[in-house]
Amino acid sequence: MRPASVVALGGGHGLYTSLSALRLVTGDLTAVVTVADDGGSSGRLREEMGIVPPGDLRMALSALCEDSEWGRAWRDV
Repeated sequence: MRPASVVALGGGHGLYTSLSALRLVTGDLTAVVTVADDGGSSGRLREEMGIVPPGDLRMALSALCEDSEWGRAWRDV
């Protein structure tokens, strides 16, 4: 049987938790990270610097990292 192809859509802690679990089930995993958050420091980055807030993207990448020293470094950033 072919492994499932999974697409996860979201942002923040919910997507992080889902990706952390899904990466253990399938190697064919795609994350679509929403960066629409405009509260707190995300709103300030968007307003003052005109950039997409990196927090949700960083969390999604760290969720997909293996449990190694390198992967833990991403989670601890």
